[in-house]
Amino acid sequence: MARIACFKRGPIGEIRLNRPEVLNAMGHQWPADLLAAAREMQEDDTVRVVLLTGEGRAFCSGLDLTQLARGEIPNSFFPAAEHAFRAMETLDKVVIAGIQGYCIGGGLQLAIACDVRIAAADAVLGLPAAREAFLPGMGTYRLPRVIGMGWARHLVLSGENVDAAEAYRIGLVNRVVPRPDLESELESWAERYLDVPRPSMTWAKRLSNQAHDLDWEQFLQAYQAAMNLVLASDEHQEARRAWLRNKGRRVNDEAVASLG
Repeated sequence: MARIACFKRGPIGEIRLNRPEVLNAMGHQWPADLLAAAREMQEDDTVRVVLLTGEGRAFCSGLDLTQLARGEIPNSFFPAAEHAFRAMETLDKVVIAGIQGYCIGGGLQLAIACDVRIAAADAVLGLPAAREAFLPGMGTYRLPRVIGMGWARHLVLSGENVDAAEAYRIGLVNRVVPRPDLESELESWAERYLDVPRPSMTWAKRLSNQAHDLDWEQFLQAYQAAMNLVLASDEHQEARRAWLRNKGRRVNDEAVASLG
């Protein structure tokens, strides 16, 4: 059985961490496995939204400490894992993490490389690395971008975990639902993104990935190039034809209703 399994249901793909016997801990083969799964989803043009889930009671409990203690995880594992996180982060698809149970260490690093995080009420999230004489990898880079420096610095430096309700309060997850509702909630969020035309979705994600890394002039140039491509797309031309057919009635009706 695959350590990381891939499934496809039409335009919705799913990458499932599949070592439930160790709470989906990241073993020495994990970076190669995740890279392969990301490439499979990236190269399949029929897939537009990717769900990232964990089999069993946990999303991911982080590094497999048993393998680490046995010397089975070399130092090269850590930069390789960062490339795997980056592959998920830069997929030209919307990536939604479905989190239940433990989402700690590398598990949280993986979740914050996704676009959206939906948590079950039993989720526990944290970066315990500093307490274990480790560093939480490029979580130190991504987490401040997700929740701001104040809370990110606290979680990184303290190594403390938070429950789902607190994670929602500080912006670490987008929604919290009862555990039995997690799967249906993921499908519902996936459907939202399937309604968005592919070119605008793809380029909006690419631009947002550069939001903290380019200065204003560089970002403006990237935006202008992206806008030119989106405006030339078949999807945009169809949208223009729809506006002409409707003659702006839908937007105007909504504006009038808001005033009434």
